[in-house]
Amino acid sequence: MVLKRLISITGAVLGASVFITQGAFASTIYASSSSGVDVSYPNCSATIPAVSFGIVGATGGIVFSHNSCAAAEAKHFSDLSLYANTGLNASSSSSYYTQAQIGCNGDVRCTAYNYGFNAGKDALSYANSQGLSSSKWWLDVETGNTWNKDTLQNQKSLQGEYDALTAGGATTVGVYSTTTQWQSITGSWQNTWPSWGATTWTTASQAQSYCTGHQFTGGPSLLMQYRAKQSKIDQDVAC
Repeated sequence: MVLKRLISITGAVLGASVFITQGAFASTIYASSSSGVDVSYPNCSATIPAVSFGIVGATGGIVFSHNSCAAAEAKHFSDLSLYANTGLNASSSSSYYTQAQIGCNGDVRCTAYNYGFNAGKDALSYANSQGLSSSKWWLDVETGNTWNKDTLQNQKSLQGEYDALTAGGATTVGVYSTTTQWQSITGSWQNTWPSWGATTWTTASQAQSYCTGHQFTGGPSLLMQYRAKQSKIDQDVAC
């Protein structure tokens, strides 16, 4: 997952500028080096430790699904962020895709955008129904969910979901993924959205080392995920 960069005098100056901007942005969203956890439907019975922030899944693993214990999990956190699973199921058997086709006149990218927008609205609606709200939302982008072979359609779907969340009041909408998965799904789309990286590290210091050099969206890295050897839930450290 290491990103390679060509170094030049201009590039070095630009890199320094990006790093400063990233640090300033991160500190206004999550305090640097602060600790948090992310939980969703698999963690309904898990013991949740006291941390600085928490990220709760509104969805239940795929788009248009719901985490039944989201409200109970959210009660553990004074600084709450929410996340939504993403994906694009263009199957003719998908009623959600059929609904998204309305008004698009056969334009598959229009349909993909509508699909994502509707998924974002669904996640927001469910969160609101559970009494949950946050200005910080994350889009969970993983190859384990259904995607199109056309990366531009996937981009449109993600843009639709992003737009739905911002229209619903979110002021920060970022992406949870890895460099490899982001490349596979979106063709390494550089949209400059904030990123939250998934790692296989087992300590916060190891995970935090990935805050530089893994900005897969082209935007600032705000969080890195890891899991301590004895932990039953995912942990996160702010960049």
